[in-house]
Amino acid sequence: MPTKIRCHLYGLMLFILLAPDAPAADAPAADAPAADAPAAVAPDWNADTLTGDWGGVRTNLSERGVILEVVLKADVLSNLSGGVKRGTKYMDNWDFKLKADADKLWGWDNTTAFLQIISNHGGKLNGTHVGSFMGVDNIEVSANTTQLFHAWLERSFFDEKFSVLAGLYPVDSQFYVTDATGVFLHPTGGMAAEVAQTGANGPSIFPTSSFGLRATWQPTAKYYFQAALVDGVPGNPNKPHGTHVRFDRGDGTLAIMETGIRPAEEISKYAVGYWRYTPRFDDLVDIDGLGNPVRRLNRGAYFLAEQTVFREKDNSSQGLTLFFRYGVANGDVNTLDYSSSLGLRYKGLLPGRDEDEFGILLTRGHAGAKFRQAAATPLAANETALEITYRVKVTPWLAIQPTVQRIVNPGHDPALGDAWIAGARFEIAF
Repeated sequence: MPTKIRCHLYGLMLFILLAPDAPAADAPAADAPAADAPAAVAPDWNADTLTGDWGGVRTNLSERGVILEVVLKADVLSNLSGGVKRGTKYMDNWDFKLKADADKLWGWDNTTAFLQIISNHGGKLNGTHVGSFMGVDNIEVSANTTQLFHAWLERSFFDEKFSVLAGLYPVDSQFYVTDATGVFLHPTGGMAAEVAQTGANGPSIFPTSSFGLRATWQPTAKYYFQAALVDGVPGNPNKPHGTHVRFDRGDGTLAIMETGIRPAEEISKYAVGYWRYTPRFDDLVDIDGLGNPVRRLNRGAYFLAEQTVFREKDNSSQGLTLFFRYGVANGDVNTLDYSSSLGLRYKGLLPGRDEDEFGILLTRGHAGAKFRQAAATPLAANETALEITYRVKVTPWLAIQPTVQRIVNPGHDPALGDAWIAGARFEIAF
């Protein structure tokens, strides 16, 4: 991590820890909530985390408006057949999150500060054993490193109907997101494959984010519109380790916008989105009169829908949710010209297991005609991934998640046999 960014980060954390105490509960406040407003519920650190309240440190910080979270996701997955070769790999992702109510902490009205540091370790199951284009594990990274992922301030206006965010911001945290797909290990449960493939160093998504701006307008509880503009080349492609915030000539920007509706309180969302890079990219096949690749726009659009279709009578948070996502990208410059995914998630499927989640995800990525034309050997048009998983909430701070995946035509390469992958994720809140 560059020295300048590291010093700013440590300075901010030190300032938070040494900030003056918040006003006493009976002190007058200009914007005090109504007397009948529900009080915020403080986290129960001793019950919800492995390491507890840290001798009262966490409670003291939360009273000042600061929440600290540390979460480990550790995956052990095996390629049982097909793909490149058989074998097992261990991978992990550490999340260090700090969220601060800047109004309570510094007196900045309607402002939130957020920092997230991620640290990745372990092997590369897909890179060395499977060879899937879309991937198999959403915490597998190309280079193990520790870096800033989120670092932003957000300010809301007009009774929280409008907000503006600025800083290091991954667009997959709020765009093209379906809640029901968050349980899956396959990467397409997060950002869809046709967007994840784009850009000179990927778009601003896990594990590398860009500096940018995001605005959200929510005129009613049901309707929303959001747009973001971020640096077109996250990090430094030549230096994959650490955090790098650069604004090099030619980077350009990535713009993304989404509008949607959330009709009900349970999981329910319908949205459409559009994205575009400002720089042009080389066509995969076409050349101009001088023999140089024709430069093309890199853009796409998407639709997503998720709906809870059945709710348990005694607990509305439990039940069956269905989801569908479909997106297109410019096949002149990208491997995939479209991808789609559908499936289901059931929370509380088994009696007495209210927090457990069961999910089935089917994803297909379609290789564009130009990519297949440019290939040295014949390629399959589609790569298809099926995941079946069950997340067991053992305790409030521990979850164990067995998973099975079937990858058909990994890497669109007919020479690679269809892969069977099995293993488990262990998630611990410290």
